[in-house]
Amino acid sequence: MDEEARRRMLVEVQAERERLLPLRAEATRTTIAMVRQNTEQPPDLVPYLNLAYLLGVRRTQGEDALIAFALSLANWAVATVDEVASYTGRSAEQVVDQYETDIMAARAESPEPWS
Repeated sequence: MDEEARRRMLVEVQAERERLLPLRAEATRTTIAMVRQNTEQPPDLVPYLNLAYLLGVRRTQGEDALIAFALSLANWAVATVDEVASYTGRSAEQVVDQYETDIMAARAESPEPWS
């Protein structure tokens, strides 16, 4: 990516961040509610529960709320990987590699479109 394209992308990202910032608190509450609801569920059911939650947010709150929610989830995922890495003495890359290996093994056993 050339310097000008990178600059344009950063400007767009900053503008979207500012536009979505008022939705941050609600997105965080939604993230916490979904994580609480969908943890400790059977692993093969979790993708469907998560998709139902995402569709519910889109249907009831709209596309901007869905994007804010997705951003919140992504931020939580990165923070969680960093925390797992810290607690286990591994690098974040090693934690991600382990999850990727586990997902590939699970797919080989039983093809699952949502993993």
